[in-house]
Amino acid sequence: MSNTNFLDDFVDLEPFAADAGRHPRTVRRWLKQPDGLPYTRIGNRILIHVPTAREWLMKRMHRPAPRRQRRAVPAAAEIGAS
Repeated sequence: MSNTNFLDDFVDLEPFAADAGRHPRTVRRWLKQPDGLPYTRIGNRILIHVPTAREWLMKRMHRPAPRRQRRAVPAAAEIGAS
């Protein structure tokens, strides 16, 4: 049997929240969303699989919308000339 622990890629909720720069309550809200952060529970411990959490966060990255060209507003003189 190998010496690697199969839980090496998992962290508890509080250290995960600290690493993410978020309060544990925020992470708990993420867990409860309909398409929330995946986690597992062993006893009372909430464990988060870091590679899966990284993928979950990457799917939620926002990309800026392309800038739309503003339409030119006709001057008042042009409106009255027609």
